[in-house]
Amino acid sequence: MQLSEDMPFRAMRKTWQPVGLSRDLRVGQVLRYTLLDEELAVARFEDGLLATRDACPHKGMRLSCAYMERGELVCAYHGWHFARDGRCTGVPSLPDPPRHLLDRASLDTFAVQERYGIIWVRLDDEEAAPLPDIPEFEGHDGWQYLVAEPMPFRCGFRREIENYLDMTHFAFAHRTTLGAAADTVLPELKITRLADGFQMEAPFPAVRTPGVTPSKLQRAHFRRQRCYLPNFTTIRQTFEDGDERMLVHIPSPNTRETCTVFWALAQPEGFRGPRLEEQLAFSTKVLEEDRYMCENQVPREVPINPARGGWGVLVAPGDTLANTFQKAFRRFVLEALAEEEAAA
Repeated sequence: MQLSEDMPFRAMRKTWQPVGLSRDLRVGQVLRYTLLDEELAVARFEDGLLATRDACPHKGMRLSCAYMERGELVCAYHGWHFARDGRCTGVPSLPDPPRHLLDRASLDTFAVQERYGIIWVRLDDEEAAPLPDIPEFEGHDGWQYLVAEPMPFRCGFRREIENYLDMTHFAFAHRTTLGAAADTVLPELKITRLADGFQMEAPFPAVRTPGVTPSKLQRAHFRRQRCYLPNFTTIRQTFEDGDERMLVHIPSPNTRETCTVFWALAQPEGFRGPRLEEQLAFSTKVLEEDRYMCENQVPREVPINPARGGWGVLVAPGDTLANTFQKAFRRFVLEALAEEEAAA
């Protein structure tokens, strides 16, 4: 079946996507975010969150410009009031507004939750994939967890994921951080297809820069990379001294050609290496190098169907993991939209 370019976003509306950090949204505040071409406003009330379209039903004023008053969201333009469940509760110009007007003015709301220090929104009522359970990112067994500042990318989210899964660009794209002398030949990969995605396992060689002793993060380690479809990826590194660290990486699609990367680091107590804060600074430099590469590829998003200039035609051994993702993502889209397509 030939997929159309609108189908990925239709399928992803059924999944949980990050829209902001919990620490950045305090009670009484509203954030603005574009998710899957949908402009959203997310507000924190005393008793929870509201996610809705970023437009008041009255005159279309952005609700991300609204403010809180006596526990309700108030439109900045004409002062219409909204409760956390989206009900319109008051119209200042109508002291006794009719019930049918209030009902018609109710907001379209979306499912919203907080986990891993991140705010997640699902645009569709139907859930195609739950958030994965990652105990290390919730402080289990003494693990420490640090969420980084999200980073915007001027490229599609699939283009960004390809980069994150690629293991042969380090010697070139990251020559100032991960290794000018890093191996260019791909190690043997063990790729396992799973019900909710796939997993890659492989030894990762040390960076060998003459005259430079590699830091802990540049030493040889065993890498287990996990992709939970459609776009939630983790890396678990096991070093030769037994230490482990984990990374989580989720490119949240804003538009077809832009995304925002939400990411975090975790390590157990007693990790014999840099503190998480130091790792964050180093990893930010690496991600900025990735951003430069992603933003200078054409087209900005990988075409959903295999074609020259897309994926699946000009293939080198280093493309194995990226192509595994693209094929798995196509299956995910087809399965998520199977009922809709059958009914069409």
